[in-house]
Amino acid sequence: MTPLPSPRPNLRVLDDANLSRELDLVTELFHRINRIIPENQKLLTIPPEMPAREAIAILRQRGYSQLPVVIGGEVLGVFSFRSFAQKAADASWQELSQEKCAPGDIAVEECLERFEFARVTDEMRQVFDAMDHDGGVLIGSPEQLHGILTPMDFLRYLYKVASPFVMISEIELTLRALIRLAVNQEELTECAQRALAQLYGVEKVPNTLEAMTFDNYKAIISHGLNWSKFEPILGSNRMRITAKLKQLCELRNDLFHFKREFTMQDHETITDHRDWLLLRARQAELRHRTGGQP
Repeated sequence: MTPLPSPRPNLRVLDDANLSRELDLVTELFHRINRIIPENQKLLTIPPEMPAREAIAILRQRGYSQLPVVIGGEVLGVFSFRSFAQKAADASWQELSQEKCAPGDIAVEECLERFEFARVTDEMRQVFDAMDHDGGVLIGSPEQLHGILTPMDFLRYLYKVASPFVMISEIELTLRALIRLAVNQEELTECAQRALAQLYGVEKVPNTLEAMTFDNYKAIISHGLNWSKFEPILGSNRMRITAKLKQLCELRNDLFHFKREFTMQDHETITDHRDWLLLRARQAELRHRTGGQP
């Protein structure tokens, strides 16, 4: 199974010696710009004399929203759908008639907008305002362009970082809700005593779900004398359910204690288990609404 893209810095844009020297421990561990630049990004630039229609054709073909305009290795500005639309809207019929050209004939150098530059070692929050009003940020300097970041690059990166935590949160809260549907408070206390007394001691067994760990939930649900209460909600195969919860417990522990990088297989496992619990929650809710009728 292919691993998820590594959260480590994108060293591809740090080949320059001066930039590489700035890659210290803080840059490696904190979320900086170099983490967001896609590893497979191919920087595409266009010359200033290119007709706007050709540039727009490239934007459509590549699925881009903007392109840096470069001459002699230096960035002049950015051509985008927005910059072209603004130029075309400002041009009067009289001007176009006098110049004898359609809007698509205008050179891209006449349709430039200025994007701010950011360094690969800058923190993400430093470019939020520029990303908001421009729809992109150039990485590097006018003389040495390393890449371009768009809001979608940010969104993909933040989703990659946050989604396992969000799904684990959904899983844990959903499991609590299903336990509450299966047993009342008195029954929960009894189930906890059976499953957890040996671990905590009879007097110290937690009696609320909020005071329990995910591993406690697994122990309570999978205990042989408790299973009959949870079977109607979670399914008929106790060993299978126990294995699912054990796997989730291990993944949760690895995730929240940052023990290792998560792989694509880990992500798919969490997604599958999250979807399984979502289905169980929907079924339980429908049974509750219909009074247990199929």
